[in-house]
Amino acid sequence: MRIYWIEVRRSPLRWWLPVLLALDFAAIFGRSQWWIGVWPQASVAAQLPSLYFGPALAASATWTAGRARRAGINEQLGASARPAWQLELAQLAATLSYGTLVYLIGAAAAAAVSLSDAGPGFLWPGYLLLGFGVMIGCAGLGHVVGRWSSSPYAASAVCGLGCFVFLGWVGNPSALDLFMLSGDPFIKVAVSPLLVRLALGCGLAAIAVLVARPTFRRHGRGRWQTTPARRFTALGVVVAFVLAAVAVGPAGRIRVQRAAAANPVCSETVPRVCLWPEDRKYLPEATAMAARMSKIPAGMFTVPGDFYEQGLRSSQPNDFYILEGSLWDPAISMGSAIVQSEIPPLCLAVDNETMERIGLASGELSMWLAARIYGAGRPVNMHGGPPGVDMEFIARLTTQPEEAQIAWAQQRLQTLHSVSCV
Repeated sequence: MRIYWIEVRRSPLRWWLPVLLALDFAAIFGRSQWWIGVWPQASVAAQLPSLYFGPALAASATWTAGRARRAGINEQLGASARPAWQLELAQLAATLSYGTLVYLIGAAAAAAVSLSDAGPGFLWPGYLLLGFGVMIGCAGLGHVVGRWSSSPYAASAVCGLGCFVFLGWVGNPSALDLFMLSGDPFIKVAVSPLLVRLALGCGLAAIAVLVARPTFRRHGRGRWQTTPARRFTALGVVVAFVLAAVAVGPAGRIRVQRAAAANPVCSETVPRVCLWPEDRKYLPEATAMAARMSKIPAGMFTVPGDFYEQGLRSSQPNDFYILEGSLWDPAISMGSAIVQSEIPPLCLAVDNETMERIGLASGELSMWLAARIYGAGRPVNMHGGPPGVDMEFIARLTTQPEEAQIAWAQQRLQTLHSVSCV
């Protein structure tokens, strides 16, 4: 333990601690803060700094591990009464301690700002463990590079930059899943793939401690050789790491579908809107949207009785998805579901021109209903729309008197009802 505290005091990270804290809070709070109040989203936000801490720890571990080599005391350390792995472990543990401390401070801050809105629950440990595994792996890799490199500055810079490029290029959510950018409530972290990725990180750390600089003993006249026990241990660690790397593919994706919630939170309205319990902070807004749906002119449309967030029931084409904290996409899904009930079955022989007219009419009606349901027009950060639909016109239309809007909608409904199979 005394060696560990000596390494903590000697670590270059002690001077960079304020920078790490600033980086931590910038990564968590510097982007849009829609994640606040939703536990899985807050967990992903707390995990995101690992994308930057991993390379930083790699650079620091490279520098720290190379101290003995730069000072020319490798042989003296090899002749020390203490096993070499204890010295290596103390160095690596000191580096990881700084990263873990800042990582946990950021997670505590993400949890603190979410408590008032998120309700029962807490941060999801799977996401936090995934980030911790990234930091362990990067620090272990840096330690290995530092032990064998003779360049104090270039090795640290190259190792840190290399880890960052690797994480962004190969470790992204569409490849190895070493970090996440969002935490949808209908998705969970699978245990087996998570354990495989943790094994990879821990494997690199074990290689750094047990293989990077073997224990030596005197043999003959001044020669130094590794002990058979150490060679066997090193071989076992390397084999375990290789097996973990091979298991990444068979283990599957790290995020899988959750079972539907037994007790979703639903509005007390007709129609009813139901959300995942983790998204309860959106219930007041969803309730207001349901109330606006109830004011759609009677007799014009058939409004479904229930609307569900994605994953709460067996897959339905119009179940809604909350994108980055905005209920604009759910409003579009609700509007589309209402319009779909007005489109009669079409003959296979319907010409393309007719299909285009029906598609445009349904798109315009869907966006008009979405704007009314949402209640404030399309958000400024949302762009695009159905092909051919003039969203600026739709926004102006929703400010017109009710009679003008109904007359416009009736024209589109006539287009939808004009073609049917006989």
